[in-house]
Amino acid sequence: MEDAINTMKLMNVKVGFLPMGIKGDLVKYPQLRPAIVSRLKTVGKAAEKAGVVIGIETSLDARNELALLKDVGSPAIKSYFNFQNALDNGRDLEKELQILGKNNIAMIHCTNTDGYWLQNDPEIDMKKVKATLDKMGWSGWLVLERSRDTTDVHNVKKNFGANAAYVKSVFQTSN
Repeated sequence: MEDAINTMKLMNVKVGFLPMGIKGDLVKYPQLRPAIVSRLKTVGKAAEKAGVVIGIETSLDARNELALLKDVGSPAIKSYFNFQNALDNGRDLEKELQILGKNNIAMIHCTNTDGYWLQNDPEIDMKKVKATLDKMGWSGWLVLERSRDTTDVHNVKKNFGANAAYVKSVFQTSN
């Protein structure tokens, strides 16, 4: 993380991403929480000193992720909220976002498991998500990945292009 934070500073990047990964999954391995909190406190201090924010992706629900962030106690460690984590676990996207709150979300990974483009995904109402984020007063990075149409999964340009165009049509409005 020291190298990542130094690189962020050199490139003038203000927000980074730290996936907790399979081995750091606090749902599957809750016994790792003390070690992860300790390490994130160290990372948080370094990030604060550098003036950057690190978004962490966990598989925790919003209440437990908020508790984790509180235990870490650094304004430089925030949530990298992933739609897919919430949806795969039957959680409501809008409620999860509201529970986390605008000040605890560094970035949003606004994609889902392969199957549909975002505009066709029956699990995501992107306009409702935007309304929730607007009501919260959140602004920041939206990350796209996946959400490929299963009839043409290997056409990256087509799939990414469709998702990017759709997200722009929802989030880059002039209202």
